[in-house]
Amino acid sequence: MKKNFKYFMFCVAALFAFHSSSILADGHAGEAKPEMMKLEPMTVNINSASSEDLAVHLKGIGLKTAQAIIDYRNENGDFSSAEDVMNVKGIGEHTFEANKDMIVVE
Repeated sequence: MKKNFKYFMFCVAALFAFHSSSILADGHAGEAKPEMMKLEPMTVNINSASSEDLAVHLKGIGLKTAQAIIDYRNENGDFSSAEDVMNVKGIGEHTFEANKDMIVVE
């Protein structure tokens, strides 16, 4: 009987942990590290996205590189094309290729 109760409590704890992580990914409770919660592909406007949005939605982009994108944008103006993101230090062809279908400029 004790063994079943422990198993039950383990399952409840695991379910709670899973549910909590999905709440964090939705941004409804707490603050999770963006590099830890990659979401499903969507488009990201690199001319207006925050560093958190860039880090969350683009593959291989952490907060440091996301901030570099914003710094480049602030210093040089809006990106004219998605390919222009390769002008940012730390973003090469490989990273661009992994994200080109998600990057938009508006």
